Formats: sequence, structure tokens, C-alpha cells
Amino acid sequence: MFFIFRKIFADRVLFFKMLVASLFVNLLALATPIYVIQVLQRYIAYGVISTLITLFFGILFIVIFEFFFKNIRHRMARQYELGNVTYANQVLNKLVSIKTQIYEVSKKFRNDIINHHLSNIQNTFSATNIVSMLDVPFTLIFLLALFLIHYQLGLITLFFLGMPFLVNKVFNERVHKLSQQSVLDNNNSFRLFENVLTRNSTIKYFNILKFISNSWNVIANRIANTRENLETEKNLVSSFSGLIASLLTVFIIGWGATLAVDGQISVGALIGANILAARALMPINRLVILQDQISRMEDSYNELNKFSSYASDKSEGREIQDLKGKIVLEDAFFQYPEQKNPIFESLNLSISPGELAVIVGNNGSGKSTLIKSLSGIIEFTRGRFFLDDIEVGQLAEKWYRRNLIYSPQEPKFVDGTIKDNLIGETKIEQDQFVKILTDTNLINFINSDKNGVNKILDSSDNQLPLGIKKRMALARGMVNNGKVVLLDEPTEGLDNETKKSVNKIIKNFKNEKRSLIIATNDQSIIDISDILVDLNSKPKPQVVKHKK
Repeated sequence: MFFIFRKIFADRVLFFKMLVASLFVNLLALATPIYVIQVLQRYIAYGVISTLITLFFGILFIVIFEFFFKNIRHRMARQYELGNVTYANQVLNKLVSIKTQIYEVSKKFRNDIINHHLSNIQNTFSATNIVSMLDVPFTLIFLLALFLIHYQLGLITLFFLGMPFLVNKVFNERVHKLSQQSVLDNNNSFRLFENVLTRNSTIKYFNILKFISNSWNVIANRIANTRENLETEKNLVSSFSGLIASLLTVFIIGWGATLAVDGQISVGALIGANILAARALMPINRLVILQDQISRMEDSYNELNKFSSYASDKSEGREIQDLKGKIVLEDAFFQYPEQKNPIFESLNLSISPGELAVIVGNNGSGKSTLIKSLSGIIEFTRGRFFLDDIEVGQLAEKWYRRNLIYSPQEPKFVDGTIKDNLIGETKIEQDQFVKILTDTNLINFINSDKNGVNKILDSSDNQLPLGIKKRMALARGMVNNGKVVLLDEPTEGLDNETKKSVNKIIKNFKNEKRSLIIATNDQSIIDISDILVDLNSKPKPQVVKHKK
């Protein structure tokens, strides 16, 4: 509960303005019960029409003024929602800055869960809810008015104001646990439907439909049971809130009637007291109903804030002004945390500018792992990695990436145009860009679409042929024009004509004195290599340098 109040208090200037606005709104809300008391005591008692007219137009003016004041306060409260946007940006920036190795190794990030947490925060920390919570302290205004009418009515109301908190204490823990279970069930449901939509042919053609159906039945039944229990608990909380409000009216009217008969208060004061008591209880009941939502919001903040514990990319580091591209590995070792045996160890390798090192090995031997380690996506478990005699760990990571021509084994693209995906923020001359597209045999593919390089790639384009993806990945890497070339299976899925184009590009890289490391079993690339790294030799890879 105090968590959200701390967030509201964080902007102290705005908080003070909201308090002043809430004070005026709640003071103006006193006008209605005062109007009732005055009409019953003054007009009905004496029948002076001018008194009624004065009271009528006075309350009409105040009610209209209260309406506008409430809307002004709500507009002020919407400034808090800008904090949700700021926080979402902070989460995005953190996710972008987290070291790539964490994504590659941990696999702990799920977009559906992150979106759920952000939506939960945005829906809870809203202007309407903030206004409701800020009304709670001003319950004292109505309580004080009741004590002024008669202290006994004030005490009765004070007693009933504590009852919603008792109800919350009894039910909140169960409601919160059921809410958390409901979120988990819905996330599992989302993942199952995602499998159906993105792996439809796999499910149909490889006899997985029954498994999916059984999984759905289990999830659906669990969702139904959890939701039924959750709604039951929420309904009890709501019912108790209504019961407390009704009992408050019963007690105020019942006890107040004895006070009126005894002449201690007037009938008008009795009716006004009933209105005041109901108005005092209203924000308390709303706060109790919001309690589960607030608790879930706090959980979402705690989960998202866990990202802050993940290591980020280095923002600083050295840059090599006249980069040559000499690569040296000393005693390189890599082992995934969950595996018993290393992928490779005691790997020593030296590559001079203009040399091509080819990494060969069976599937799963570690070719992609070595390329990723060299590219900085993941880090060697042990060993030393030098570029131009400077340890790569001392270099600025962004600078290092900009000086790589890197193409992964499984290329991925973001929603956007082909041009956005290939160029990004890199500045490149139009003629140079066209040459890259021509060299990678992408011109015909791009010209086949009416939008050319402005063709939009979205989730449906994940079904692009592997050969097109490979060529786009290579073109994207070539835009950087780096001195170090790291290619993972660059000819996989390509036809013979395009393979020849890739081989020509590789030969050009050698002639341009770039350092090349390519993971492939393609014999045409092996034939032009200078160094062969055989990962089938375990645990220490065999490194053979060809004599020229």
C-alpha cells in the first residue's frame, strides 16, 4: 500500500498541487449535506420561498464548480501517467543495454510477461486510481463534520471506517495468490496459442495435435478453476463493502433517530449525517477494492526491476585508431553453465590481416559458439582474446561491433523496411549500398517488389527463404565495412550461382587484407583457407596452418 503512495509523493510539487486540489474538492463535497440540512431546518420549518431559492442557486453554483474542479484535478493527475512512459523507456533501454551473452545463455526473457508487467503498472498507476487514493486522507473532513453534528454519530462512523481494513486483512492474501496464479495460467495459455499460430504445420504433420489438445485442456481447466475462486473471493470483498455501507446507514439512521427524538439533533442534521457518513466511507471502500491491483502492480515493479541486476554493455573503452585486424587467441575455453563438458578448450589461434581461418566440425561441435565468442555476443569462459595486441575486453563494445563484418547462422530481422534492417544507423553512400546488394545477389529479390528496399519486413517475413536471409545478413554485415570478418555458414541454403558470388566476396576480403574467420564445411571455402580449425578434435581443437 505504501509503495504506491511513495510513487505519488516522488514528484513533490505535483503531489502538493494534488493535495490542495483534493482539499478543495472534498470541502466542496460538504455542500450537499449542508444543503439538505439547511433546506429541512430553514425552509420546511418556516416556508420562506426566498430561502429555498437562495439555497438552491447556491448549491447549484457549488456543484458546477465542484464538477470543474474534479476535472482539473484529474487532468493534473494524468501528469503522473507520464511517469509510466518514462519507466517503460527505462525498461526498454535496460533491455537493450543488457549484455548479449545473458540473452544467449540464460533465455529468461519473455516478451509476453514483460508486456504484462508494463500493462499492469500502466493500468494501476492511472489518474482515476490516484485521485481515489488521494481522497482517503480527506475522509477526516467528513468525520469531523459528523463529530460536530454529534460525537456519537462520529464514533459510529469511525468504527465502520475501520471495518474495510479488517476485510482487506482477511481476504487480501488469498486474492493476491489467486491473482498471481491467474497470471501464470494466462501466460501459459498465451504460449500455447503462440505455438499453434507459429508452428501450425509442425503440429499437424508430426502428430503433436493430441499433445497440444491435452495441454490446452489442463490449462483451460486450471484457468477456469482459478478464475472461479478468484471471482468468488473478489465478490466476497465487494459484498462486504456493500454490507458495511448498508450497516453504516442502518446504525446512523437508527441511533440518530433516537438523538433526534431526544432533541439532541434535528431531522435535517440526521439526514445530513447519513450523507456525510456514506461520503466518508466511499474512498475507504474504493481503496480496499484497489488493494489487489496495487499489490500486483508492486509485484510487476519488483519483477521488472530485477533487470537492473543484469550486467550491461560497457559504455566506455579503448578504440584502435589505425585498425589492422590481427587476431590472437590464447588458451581459449568455453563451457555453457548447464553443461558438464566444455565446447572447446586450449584453443590457440593467430590470424594476420588477409588470412582466412575456416572452422570445421560436425553439427553441435561448437562452430557457432566460437563465432559468437569472437563477435562478443558471448564471452570466453577463460583465455585471452587480442585484436591488434590489445585485449578485446578493454575495447569499447559499440566500437568493436562497428568494426566487424558479422553474419550469423540464423539471421533475424526486426519489423521495418529492408533498408532499415540492412543499414540501420550506419551512414553509407548510395552507390556503395547498391554495390553491396549487387555483390550479394539481392538486386533481383529487391526489384521484384514494388517498394524495393522500402518493402516492409514483419513477422510474416520470418518465412523468407533461408538463402534470402543469408544474403541479407551478409549484406547487412558488409555495410559496416569492418576489418574483421566473422561469418557463420555463409553459403548454407544458397544456390551454386550465389555461392560463387559469396566466394568472390570472401576472396575480395582477403585481397583487401581483412582478417576472416568463417564457420563452414563448404569445401570451396576450405580450399581457399589459410588456417583450418577442426572442432571435431575434442577437447582441444586441432589448428592447421597451410603452407603457401
